[in-house]
Amino acid sequence: MATLQKIRDKGTMLVIVIGLALLAFVLGDLFTSGTTLFGKARDKAFVVNGEVISTQQYADKITEFEEFQKMISGQSSLDENTSSQIREAVYQQMIRQRLLDDQTKELGLTVTKAELNDLVHGDYISPVLQQLPFFVDPQTGMFSRNALVDFLNTINISNPGPQEEALINQYKSLWLFIEEMVRTQRLEEKYISLLSNAVIVNDQEAKTTFDLSQQNADVAYAMQSYFAIADSAVTVTDKEIQEYYNKHKASLKLEAPLVKLSYFTKEIVPSSEDFADVEAESRKAFTELQNASNPMSVVADYSDTPYRDVFLSEYMLTPSQIEFVRNASINEMAGPSREGNAYQIIKLIDKTVAPDSVRLRVMAIPDASMVGQDSIITNFVDSIYGLLKTGTAFADVANSLNPNSNGGEIGWAREIDLVQMGSNLVQAAFNTPVGQPVKLTIPGQQLILQVEERTKPVSKYKVALINMPVVASEKTSNNIDNELNQFVSASDVETKFNELAAEKGYMVMPNVTVSANDFSLYQIPGTRQIITWAANEKNRGAVKKFDLTNLRIIARVEQVIPAGTTPLSEVSSSIRMMLVNEKKAEKIISDLKAKNFTSLDEYATAMNSTTDTVRFVNFTTRNITGLGIEPVFNAVSASAPLNKVVGPLKGNMGVYVTQVVNRTEGSESYDAETQKMSMSNDNAYRLQMQSIEVLKDKLGVEDNRFRFF
Repeated sequence: MATLQKIRDKGTMLVIVIGLALLAFVLGDLFTSGTTLFGKARDKAFVVNGEVISTQQYADKITEFEEFQKMISGQSSLDENTSSQIREAVYQQMIRQRLLDDQTKELGLTVTKAELNDLVHGDYISPVLQQLPFFVDPQTGMFSRNALVDFLNTINISNPGPQEEALINQYKSLWLFIEEMVRTQRLEEKYISLLSNAVIVNDQEAKTTFDLSQQNADVAYAMQSYFAIADSAVTVTDKEIQEYYNKHKASLKLEAPLVKLSYFTKEIVPSSEDFADVEAESRKAFTELQNASNPMSVVADYSDTPYRDVFLSEYMLTPSQIEFVRNASINEMAGPSREGNAYQIIKLIDKTVAPDSVRLRVMAIPDASMVGQDSIITNFVDSIYGLLKTGTAFADVANSLNPNSNGGEIGWAREIDLVQMGSNLVQAAFNTPVGQPVKLTIPGQQLILQVEERTKPVSKYKVALINMPVVASEKTSNNIDNELNQFVSASDVETKFNELAAEKGYMVMPNVTVSANDFSLYQIPGTRQIITWAANEKNRGAVKKFDLTNLRIIARVEQVIPAGTTPLSEVSSSIRMMLVNEKKAEKIISDLKAKNFTSLDEYATAMNSTTDTVRFVNFTTRNITGLGIEPVFNAVSASAPLNKVVGPLKGNMGVYVTQVVNRTEGSESYDAETQKMSMSNDNAYRLQMQSIEVLKDKLGVEDNRFRFF
């Protein structure tokens, strides 16, 4: 009975404990399962108009683009810069496509299968296909319909062999990717066409714009730059900055957070001990090379560059090497000597006087052993050689075998350029009389070559060169890492980062501001990881060490500014500068007007300036030579009276006083349709650039890539 009573007394508490345990179990499963709703809700690379694009979708599309880039470039791998550009291009493309699909669906715009087929097979091939290198004639550089047809025939081969099937599948995937690009481009073209046709260019607008474009003026001017006046000459209050900020908030948007961090770098460089070790090793290499009858194996054992059994001209040697070979005897050696971060040993093997380069023509025929038809190949090569011996031009024979061979011309070559094809070829190229054909056999091929021309003889040298670079040893790297690990582990490193770094002699880059989506930190390769860490670090003041290939970076998070409206603190200085310039303009203009000058030279003297002239400026000129974008000159060129001083006028760079000294009419004839078409094309281009930005603002884009990439 006593036990039962205790249970009754504790009953309420037991219910609470059991309830909490069950809740923890459920929430634990919810938070840890990768397939739960919560996990999916967090997996947002970015959101477009409410549609969530997961990290996997984004990564898959990046992979598609990377594979596409590899295929069109012929590269097997991409560098960091190219990969970063692809990631950004994929992001922009996926946004454009979703915004475009949303709008075109509402408008009923589509690209039918018939249209798509016409863009591939019809009279007007898609611009996308015309620009791809797969479908360009290498001889003309122009689009080749035959190349496109051959590609499509390849992917439609029925019953391919095992080896062909893998390639065909790869091409099919590529074609699906290209086809989607064609569809998207055509859909966007329709959408932009619809928008641009809603902006009509009327007759009056077309004629006025044309007339203004034909009034070219030479404008003399004097300018007083805003930089010529101290900022203290005018006053900009915090209230004025706040008012400007409040009025222009809509244009001060951040698509991604801003990250502020401080950091210093420590390069992993060889220590004095590392240099001593390599120097000792180089002395061993010297002795072995001195005693070696064949330098190839010794060079291979010690040098980072292989031995080349060829003669080199002096221009291929360094100044110190030239000085040595000119005066050295055969088999004489020099070194080991330190050259930058390496030790070098040189041995003169031989010297001669011979041409530096030869100009060759070559025909290559697959070797008989490659195709199993010895007698046929041998007879074929002999027949070609016989034709050449009887006087038939080498270029004519080469072109008859391969019309794209340029007569077998391979251009100028040095010994070092030819050595990979064998010493026999080098010997033939540099010793066979000019114009005499010669037969050679190299692995996999039979060659017929003919020397067309040689340069004049020069001094050439055959050398064995051992180059032993000094790199940081593991011990050196560990010592640097230990030192930096101790720095990061200091109890007060977060609060005294700058002071502790200064004590150790490190130079801190303070308060560096980057976007959370920037590719790198000050273009240092491999530093995207630092930005990702800082953007997601919740502890302000956190310090972390990052290991790059030959560099260590210690970074401290100063601040992370969320996406959205840029805080006043981040733009106040630029707003202040703009308002300062506006007030400087007001002051300069007021002071100059009070002097009642009548000539441009008087204004120039008062402005501590000189007069200059810009020529052929009209109302539509977008960039003024030497000045950039200055709309005041466009207005003056069109409307100011001839030879009359106009100003002072506020410009972007300073205050101007102007005078039109000459105005001429263009000789072009007005064609209304041509002018309207030109202006409509300009409108279409602007709408194409601006429409996506407007849609992004209206429909909403949330960029979370910095959390994952």
